[in-house]
Amino acid sequence: MRTRAHARGHAAVVGGGYAGLVAARVLADRFDRVTVLERDAIAVGRAYRKGTPQSRHPHGLLSRGAEILEDLFPGLRDELAAQGAPVGDFGFFRMLYPTGWSPAIRSGLALQTFSRPLLETTLRHRVLMHPAVTLLDKTQVEGLAVTAGRVTGVRLDDQTALDADIVVIADGPHSRLPAWLAEVGFPEPRTLRVDGRLSYTSRLYKRDPSNGLGLQASVQATFAPTTARGGVVIAIEDDQWLVCLFGANGDSAPTDPDGFTAYAATLANPHIRWVVEECEPVSAIYRYGGLGGYWHRYDRLRPWPGGLVVLGDALCRLNPLYGHGMTVAAAHALLLGKAMDRSPLDTACRRFQRQTRRILRLPWLMSTSLDQGWSRGRPPATAVLVRRALLGLLERIPDDPDLFRRFLNVQHLLSTPLVLLLPSDRRLPSRRQKGAGT
Repeated sequence: MRTRAHARGHAAVVGGGYAGLVAARVLADRFDRVTVLERDAIAVGRAYRKGTPQSRHPHGLLSRGAEILEDLFPGLRDELAAQGAPVGDFGFFRMLYPTGWSPAIRSGLALQTFSRPLLETTLRHRVLMHPAVTLLDKTQVEGLAVTAGRVTGVRLDDQTALDADIVVIADGPHSRLPAWLAEVGFPEPRTLRVDGRLSYTSRLYKRDPSNGLGLQASVQATFAPTTARGGVVIAIEDDQWLVCLFGANGDSAPTDPDGFTAYAATLANPHIRWVVEECEPVSAIYRYGGLGGYWHRYDRLRPWPGGLVVLGDALCRLNPLYGHGMTVAAAHALLLGKAMDRSPLDTACRRFQRQTRRILRLPWLMSTSLDQGWSRGRPPATAVLVRRALLGLLERIPDDPDLFRRFLNVQHLLSTPLVLLLPSDRRLPSRRQKGAGT
């Protein structure tokens, strides 16, 4: 890590959400000043922000992402736990696939469940404790400032400019970076899109820790092209359940209470049905649609301007069902820091942007290969092969705890998919629970 004695100049981060905060933490050890620019007003305590409508729905942090955050923010897991975020083992996260229930195992992978406002508020507090970091909320960025082909800052909506040695774009799925690049003479990136026409519909319920399901989380996955409905229930802070009902291929749960309950009743997962039918609702019902995946191929854009990088949902959005988004953003922030430590600034920016694809390839392949099964057209051969291989794995997982453990390590970006080819340790007990919820 670069020491403060070697810090250089000013970094501007566009976007004060999760990805922007993690990037700001990495940059704070490498720059004299870091300014985070956020268009929303930031409340003092936990609050849902207008700019992140997805924050009312579940967010997953896989083991690799949790490790990175713990390195950047030592004691973060304990701090979240002290605020009521449950911690358990991911192997006991009950998963109902089309082929049956996952076995309950001790995976060694920590599962901590929380609301997005709790995570963001905690990270923001930690980041702003760093003396190098300043947050400017209610600040709208309108474009890039460019001199001689290099980004030198950003233009603000009050007609002023903020100079910076590096600009990090982390302003989410509605980022206008492609248009900003075009305005200053750079080509727009090619964008890959895969749309499974997915929607989330969520509601909070009161949770009695002493009398409930006896579990932390349970999910019923969608699976193209046969299973368009699914859902998840997770225990979060403030003794609450967060229930989210999935709809793929254009299906979606209603936002009225009776319709929401009726939709949940169509699921095979008894844990979701129990919470919806037996627990007291403590919020309105919120729907978030338009969850198609995309990848702006900035890694292939030539020329790439010095002084600019992009990460988070401004770069790529993955199907949230698979939980990769937050982990990929954290891994990219870590990659950015390493690039800064190894190369001069402009070289580091270009090298980082090219190398983002190394982290994205596997999550993109895993999520889009399944989502392409909802397409009316003929899916690519690669997607067909991946889906066929995954279905074969899911057929074996209910009876093969060792395979499930290796599958989790791949999902959590801790192992290569090649480990799935290894023979299973048949000494481990099997707990096939096809159609059972206990």
